[in-house]
Amino acid sequence: MLLRRYVGDTPARLIEFGRPYDWDTLGNQLSQVNAAVLICYAFPTLVPPQLLSIFPKGGLNLHPALLPNYRGPHPLHRLAVDGQHAVHGGVTLHKMSAAFDDGDILGQVSFSETDWASRRALIDGLASAMHTLVSEVAPAYCKGNLSGTRQPAGDFIWARLEPAHTMISPAMSIEHVARLWHVLGNIPGIYLDVAGRKVRLAFQIGRLGPPTGQAPVARWGTAEFDLADGRVRYLTHGRLLKRLLKLRAAFARPQVRSRVLK
Repeated sequence: MLLRRYVGDTPARLIEFGRPYDWDTLGNQLSQVNAAVLICYAFPTLVPPQLLSIFPKGGLNLHPALLPNYRGPHPLHRLAVDGQHAVHGGVTLHKMSAAFDDGDILGQVSFSETDWASRRALIDGLASAMHTLVSEVAPAYCKGNLSGTRQPAGDFIWARLEPAHTMISPAMSIEHVARLWHVLGNIPGIYLDVAGRKVRLAFQIGRLGPPTGQAPVARWGTAEFDLADGRVRYLTHGRLLKRLLKLRAAFARPQVRSRVLK
């Protein structure tokens, strides 16, 4: 449904491909497509060179961070956790290589602050950035008008989310926790320690005033707790809330808009 929402009525052939990966069969299927380049997003493993060789211009990858920063499997999550979303948030189109996310950069689009205002805004911002890169940069590369820029060497953050990153602490700001909900709230979730019990949070429903110094309290489907700049009340995660969120997402309308290349 998400693909249909953004592709619309554009004819597209769907090839189902999952573990265990049969690269030879996939290669035979892709060889019939007659495309100049393979473009991937969020594919969890390296594509073998023999598959990329089917395409005259090889393979390109859309990575949701401004490389070379935040290579790895969970860039959006770690950008939010580390508070680096305004610095390194965006999408990079780069050549696929023998290692993850280190191929030559062809183009980048930065996210705006409003793209992090909600989960829906982030999805729409991501789609808009990818649309710009695929419609403007990829054709220029295929025509030979763009060769790319090699990524610099250095010790950059590897974007892997750990369980500790999903835990809320009283040192965090209200705004930061709200952003964590937008990015991590659906998968894998954000959690609060309430008297030694791990409680999964939904979204904020109230600001109760300044921090009180009191311990977190969970009751009647809600949790109250202190953050650095105030005490807040959140809904806790349950079956009813999951159904409501899925229903809202199903009827949400995309806002794919053009973006400015870096």
